Amino acid sequence: MQKLQAEPPFANTTLTDTENVMEAAGNRLRQAMNDVIRSDAARGMADDVAVMFMQDPLKAEHAFRDVVHDFARSVLGDAFERIDDHGGSLDVDGRTYRKVDATRGHAMTMFGSVDYDRARYRPSGGGASVFPTERVLGLTESSLTPAAAGLSLYLMANLSARESADAWVRLCGMGPSASSLIQLTAEAGRRFEDGSGDLLADLRSEEEVHEDATALLVSLDGVMLRMNAETVDGTAVEAGWREASSGVVSLLDAEGNMVQSRYFGRLPEQGKTSLKAQVSHEVFHWLERKDDLKVVAIADGARDNWAFLDTFSPDVVLLDIFHSIQHLKVAADAAFGPDSAEGKAWFETWRHVLRHDPKGAGKVIDALRYLLHKGKGNADIARELGYFRANRRRMNYSQVADAGYPIGSGAVEAANRFLVNSRMKRSGQRWGRDGGQGVLTFRSLLRSGRFDRAWAVLARSWQQWKPPTAANDNLALALAA
Repeated sequence: MQKLQAEPPFANTTLTDTENVMEAAGNRLRQAMNDVIRSDAARGMADDVAVMFMQDPLKAEHAFRDVVHDFARSVLGDAFERIDDHGGSLDVDGRTYRKVDATRGHAMTMFGSVDYDRARYRPSGGGASVFPTERVLGLTESSLTPAAAGLSLYLMANLSARESADAWVRLCGMGPSASSLIQLTAEAGRRFEDGSGDLLADLRSEEEVHEDATALLVSLDGVMLRMNAETVDGTAVEAGWREASSGVVSLLDAEGNMVQSRYFGRLPEQGKTSLKAQVSHEVFHWLERKDDLKVVAIADGARDNWAFLDTFSPDVVLLDIFHSIQHLKVAADAAFGPDSAEGKAWFETWRHVLRHDPKGAGKVIDALRYLLHKGKGNADIARELGYFRANRRRMNYSQVADAGYPIGSGAVEAANRFLVNSRMKRSGQRWGRDGGQGVLTFRSLLRSGRFDRAWAVLARSWQQWKPPTAANDNLALALAA
């Protein structure tokens, strides 16, 4: 009796003997294909393809792709039917399942939809059936193979669901529906969340510090995102705009250039708990690898951000200069009126002082005190004066720039544009928790150069054995519904 045991979602199955078997089988496959290519039939096929291209190269290439994909699907269907060989019964977590009549299965592959006969096992005494072939193949709830699911997540990280479904058709001639892609992204995101700590730690452990790195930049920021209504910790939250967050951990060379960056994006959450945890693990990992890195912290003036960033004992702390300039502009408008010539001149003068004068922050504070003394825009000027006083120690822009470090959170602003704005703030878009976080997660992995390695591990979680539900005798159909 064959036994199938439950496995951890991220169990390491990359074994040397497995690689040897894969290599040997791949070599035999390539040899067989070479024999086919050298055959008379293949040469005749090349003649026909040449005729097609001479008539209409656009239609010809699509037609040839379809023929090749038809061939691939035929081979895959035959191969999938040969996967199960458990004999008359198998054991799943101590329960015996016996082989019964096969049923038709379905898998969406990189070559399109493949139908095949799959072995079916039912438990003694009745109950829901199991299909071991689907576990071996690692099919998702939408019946995508790991390779097809990886392509789908790549597309969903960059395009809307409808655009992704259309891209599938353009690339492969057929593909999963938009609803299947949404379902996959949400489920993959949930699985990542379940094992993200271990998975990200494994990814980090494989990475070396860039040889030119001399400093580590860490930065946080927020961006407004339109969310669906949801319940958070038992409390109903209405639909509307809420603050998502992003973080960047970058290694800098001696000239202040970013030579290695890791990006993180999270949907709105209380206290940015998950974002802070991910950023912290990243920072301490790199500092353990190279303990002489200077830590540069950049953020806006939010107290919560600085309470977190101060835990790294940064060597350089800097209020993002773009935020400082925005506050300076508010003061100019309050004192002289929006768009006034006098206000523009005042703003340009003190913006230059703030950026280039080693004592710029102190001089700007004196200038704001003078405006307040003159009775210009009292309430607004007083508020901005308080802002500059509270953040004065983080406004050493001239000195920090001279040291070769960035003075603006350009990296995190770019992260907001890439992770959130360009994909998740299109006209009419609103996001739910699972689907939205799934998109942010895989966009972050892409931006960080970790997508392929992360997916290679995450995809194996679909090979984990799941006891069947008695609610539906056809487990695969229930999962694909």
